[in-house]
Amino acid sequence: MDWHTLPGFDEKYSRITIKEHKSLGCKTVEVLYGAQDENGNPIAPKEAGVDGCGRWYGIESNGEYTMFSWQHPACDGGQLEFGTDLKENALQGMEDDLKAKYDLVREAEEASKNADEDAQEVINSVKAKLAEMTDWKTAKEEEYKERLERALSRFENSISKILYNKEQKEKIVEEAKELSVSTSWKSVQQAFRDLRDDWKELGYAGKTNDDLWEQFRSFEKAFDENRKNYFAHLDEAHAAATEAKEKLIAEAKEAAANVKNWKAAGDKMNELMDQWKAAGRAGRETDDSLWEQFNSIRKEFFAQRKEFFNQRNAEIKDAVAKKNELIEKPKEYAASKNFSKEITEKMKELDVAWKAIGFAGKENNDRLWEEFKAAKNEFWDAKREDNNRRFREIIDRKNETIRNLKNEIEELQIREYETENFDTIRSYQRRAEEKKEMIESLQKDIEDLESRLKK
Repeated sequence: MDWHTLPGFDEKYSRITIKEHKSLGCKTVEVLYGAQDENGNPIAPKEAGVDGCGRWYGIESNGEYTMFSWQHPACDGGQLEFGTDLKENALQGMEDDLKAKYDLVREAEEASKNADEDAQEVINSVKAKLAEMTDWKTAKEEEYKERLERALSRFENSISKILYNKEQKEKIVEEAKELSVSTSWKSVQQAFRDLRDDWKELGYAGKTNDDLWEQFRSFEKAFDENRKNYFAHLDEAHAAATEAKEKLIAEAKEAAANVKNWKAAGDKMNELMDQWKAAGRAGRETDDSLWEQFNSIRKEFFAQRKEFFNQRNAEIKDAVAKKNELIEKPKEYAASKNFSKEITEKMKELDVAWKAIGFAGKENNDRLWEEFKAAKNEFWDAKREDNNRRFREIIDRKNETIRNLKNEIEELQIREYETENFDTIRSYQRRAEEKKEMIESLQKDIEDLESRLKK
């Protein structure tokens, strides 16, 4: 509230006291007004609480006013109002706040000088506390804000560089860890020198700087120890590598000389090659000699394997062509509708010919066999249908013969009753019996044919 807006304020009789408050960076303002004599006439106030005068008390900062208290004059009711929650302790509270803000800003300034994770926590805590405090809008508070911003800016610049250095040094440590187990002694030794140079070019990496350096040195020392140990036992290593490679040469000869399965033998050769790579160095001259022996065995083996597979592929190709040709034969026989004994024998010979051709490759063999079976089934189904058709024709003819014989028997029986000559009757009876026997024989033939039809 601006004291200039006090109701009934009259500058002629009011007494205004404005003082600089250096520790706060603002001005305190006391306005005494509304005093009256015993007749109710306005007079100049002498002091607060005398002559029924009113008192407005607060501060002014950058042209803005903050009221601490307002004692209305007696003529206006005399009530007391406060402008802040601190009431009569507003000025003291404001002084305490600014002192606390000053201390917090100093704490942030000190922390910003040590850019690390702990300092970040301090700064975050300071910012949180300041955010919760009352903003009195004083010049001192503006000064503190500027100081805090400078500290934060300085800290951000420092921490970003430190975090970058930390990230880069962690990468150097990881690379050193990978290099520490390498046996490329010369190149890795130079790589460690380069990493040291990179480390020196980077600055401070925060509180983990020393730990990272110790990790780097431990990996560098591990590599140096391995290198010293390797060269200290180099002759032993060469001897062990020589022995291992001579053994691999003997195994390669054995595998190449006793091939039962080319794929398994090829896998064995590849396995021996992996073991050769892992066997280590046997010294330049020895290595070259051993490699020449080992590699010549491998080259000869793979050349023979290639020749074998080329020949097998040619045989498979020939077998596929021959089997495709055989597949067409049953189709031709079925299409000709010639189911004679001669053709039937030829069909049986096709199975023998098929087996004699041999394997036609994993991808083709089963498929061709299924096609061959389907073609044969086509012929045998057609032959069976033809046989069934012929059987049915024979059955029909035999049934027709039976009907004729029955008619003839019936005719003989009629003639038998028409004559009284005994010899003639006996002749008719004998002939009828003969025909009955023929009918029985025909019926047995029909039964046999029908049973074959059902199969």
